[in-house]
Amino acid sequence: MMDYNQALERLADGYGKAERDVVSTYFNAPRTPDEHVHWLKAQAFKEYSAIQPLVRALDKLYPQLDKQMDRHDYEELCHKLGDEMSHARLIMDFLEELTGKRLTQKELTWLPEDRKLAEVRARYSRSYAGLLHGSERITTTEIQRRDEMLERAAITLTEGGGGALYEVCRHLKGNRINRRIASIFGRIHRDETRHSDANELAALVKTRKDYDRARRIIANVSSQRLRMRNEQFGFPLNRSGLRALERECTAAA
Repeated sequence: MMDYNQALERLADGYGKAERDVVSTYFNAPRTPDEHVHWLKAQAFKEYSAIQPLVRALDKLYPQLDKQMDRHDYEELCHKLGDEMSHARLIMDFLEELTGKRLTQKELTWLPEDRKLAEVRARYSRSYAGLLHGSERITTTEIQRRDEMLERAAITLTEGGGGALYEVCRHLKGNRINRRIASIFGRIHRDETRHSDANELAALVKTRKDYDRARRIIANVSSQRLRMRNEQFGFPLNRSGLRALERECTAAA
């Protein structure tokens, strides 16, 4: 009998490895500061885009704390807000070092493939798409929905690609810029890997129907994540290279 949860973890891990391959391919060639600015602006946008939705969610949910809103869940949102702000600040500070000028959020970049990623996530959970991208205006009722737990858990398993970007960056060596990237993303890695957890999904996947639903969500979100990451790093892999990576991912589950 198939172990559904092991199969889903293998699928998510396969896509995480594919993301690492994309990022590693970029760093395998010498890069200029301007090339780094491109992907860092996109990454800073991703960090900033989660801050305002989290602030709004915490504000809306506070009156319900210890009533309809569980204090443990509220604490988790507080921790996530702190993480996103810290990560945005670290990357923005580094961008200002590289460019030699003061930057604001308006100068950051929401790339087309990242916009598509928000759309894909919203098909399964508008609230999570809103919290991760700021792409949806969500209500308290939407945040507190209990009928999309499997969808949210499947999306959470894909979040950050299993820390793929951070895993590659934290091991960089060589010139001063690479060492600086390693320092920043090593710190971010410690925070981000906490967000990707298979335990919640494992408790929800009980039947073949659950498995098929979760597998479809993980594959669709992760496939778009892979395209987002490839665009972010200036398309280090061509279409055939991406398709080859995806075949390896889907064969694993």
